[in-house]
Amino acid sequence: MSKTNNTEGFNTGSMVPNLRPSENPATPAVASTHGLVRTLLRSVVLGGVGCLAIAALVDVARPEAVTDVQRSGGVGTGTASIVDFSEAAKSPDARTPPPVNPRIEEFHRRTRPTRPSRPTSGTRDMPPAAAAPHLALTVNSNFDGISEVGCVGCGVPPDPNAATSGTEIVELVNTFIQVTDTTGAVLCGGGVTLNRLLRSTDSLTDPRVQFDNVHQRFSLAVTVAPASNSATPAMWVAASDSADACGTWRVFRLTFSGSPFPAGTFLDFPMLGQDTNALLISTRNLTPTSRNFTVFGLPKAAIYAGAAVNFSTFNVPSLTAPVTNAGQPMISSPSSFFLAAVPGTGYRLFRLTNSGGQGATLTLQATIHSPFNAPSREARQPGTISTVDSSDGNILASPYFDGTSIWFSHVFDFVGFPTVRYGAVNVSTNTVTTAMAFHSGTSDDFNPSLAVGLSPSGTSVYLNWAFTDAPAGTATSVVVDTLSAGQPITNLIGTGTVLISGSTTSQTRFGDFSSVAVDPQVPGGTCAVAAQQYFRVGGTWNTRLARVGTCQPPVLVPDVLNDSLPEAGQVLAAASLTVGQVTNVVDPTCNNIGTVLRENPDAGTPVPVGSAVRLSIGKRPPPPFECP
Repeated sequence: MSKTNNTEGFNTGSMVPNLRPSENPATPAVASTHGLVRTLLRSVVLGGVGCLAIAALVDVARPEAVTDVQRSGGVGTGTASIVDFSEAAKSPDARTPPPVNPRIEEFHRRTRPTRPSRPTSGTRDMPPAAAAPHLALTVNSNFDGISEVGCVGCGVPPDPNAATSGTEIVELVNTFIQVTDTTGAVLCGGGVTLNRLLRSTDSLTDPRVQFDNVHQRFSLAVTVAPASNSATPAMWVAASDSADACGTWRVFRLTFSGSPFPAGTFLDFPMLGQDTNALLISTRNLTPTSRNFTVFGLPKAAIYAGAAVNFSTFNVPSLTAPVTNAGQPMISSPSSFFLAAVPGTGYRLFRLTNSGGQGATLTLQATIHSPFNAPSREARQPGTISTVDSSDGNILASPYFDGTSIWFSHVFDFVGFPTVRYGAVNVSTNTVTTAMAFHSGTSDDFNPSLAVGLSPSGTSVYLNWAFTDAPAGTATSVVVDTLSAGQPITNLIGTGTVLISGSTTSQTRFGDFSSVAVDPQVPGGTCAVAAQQYFRVGGTWNTRLARVGTCQPPVLVPDVLNDSLPEAGQVLAAASLTVGQVTNVVDPTCNNIGTVLRENPDAGTPVPVGSAVRLSIGKRPPPPFECP
């Protein structure tokens, strides 16, 4: 997306009028309502009749033939070099912004139209609290990340997102990368500009980062704003050599050619996802005269080894998000998926074979009928007529596949309010279940992302978004919410945990995206890291990171057999466990009189920190039996 910058000497921008990705002539948004259900909801909410108690909606695919998508005629190539993060961070130019892009002023003249901030009548009524029992998320750490004040040349909006290895968190904004521990302490000797890390003078923007919990590597993608109409379209992809982001990375400058990529094309708004075999990427391509959309896969084997890559791209009708496989470790799947949210239609599900490698095919698996409208206005702020970007109707962060369904989030218009819509597409039945999330009856809610964790109990969902509530005097704030493992999809209304409330701003751009990443070191997907934006006093942007959920890894039950009760208590306490129920049982062998005969759970069993271990203490058999 196009960026503005209030720091002299650096900027990024888009090649054509920066229309929202949903404004695709092939997929126009429609002004009609969502049918009878939406009409009834509007009547309930605006008429004030009763309370809003909306069930999750299930929609099915339109009957249509599965369609193979022809290759676009576009190809990409790239070769690798090696960089060292810590060495780059210690260099004198680690934080020096890149040179000015000579076309930045042209990019700025081609700005997109803004939407109105007209007031919305009425409120979204709140359901009774008892109607939806909900467990609040535990916030383990909650801290500021990168700031506009401390990041010269980082632009507006910041594009915040982060990934975690469990011990490190890698955070990206437009032109800057920083590594912290799980409490926010900066590692690697400090942050570094992406230009310095990649050893590039390109004008960089729209970065994404993720972690591969199978191969224990971070990967990132960032696009290049071309310097002229004769510039070859390009983007960067990089992967760390280990789970330590402070070490070495393999970096590729990918170049593109063919019909979707004429000279001067800007590969705008790249999105990054993955399965076990490939990095999955989508782009919106702004050519000097038009635009198109492409998706492709990069083989992890080649990227991680630093081998040369050659790949084909596929055209799709609109901005389409690559789907990330969930799981700790990541689940495998026979196909890769891409998912698009299409205002006025619903969802388009694509299936990519061979992870985009040799002989790959892309298939439009289904168009799923679940109409919605993109937000009709921007988000209001208290005490000012200035508004902030309410996002759009597209999926802007990678969805997650849990082996059965693809989980997603985006923004839509609900009775005049920007509102978060989330849900899951079942890839076997081509059906979708959706629900909504918002903070209050008068809040404007936007810039969502989610991730899912997998456990034997089911799928856990972590949802992250921003909101304002002008009538309540609340400026841009950050909120996270959850569905516990196995909980059905339901509306999340007023149940989220607010991480921080910010201030008003004169900046109109927000996001353009956010992220949630599941901690790979905590079994069962019970812990996640959220990255979002807010505004500090004075109106400058700041990122906010939080580690939420049950984030302490399990501990193994120690062996306390043959210990006395006091000794067993000390051993369990040292393992962050407690003594549970104690029973006295007859020991016919007389070997454990007054000591632990049995423990439950057994020694070596992984259990959550603080768990209680039940102990059985041996006692003498009753007469006439006598112990020796």
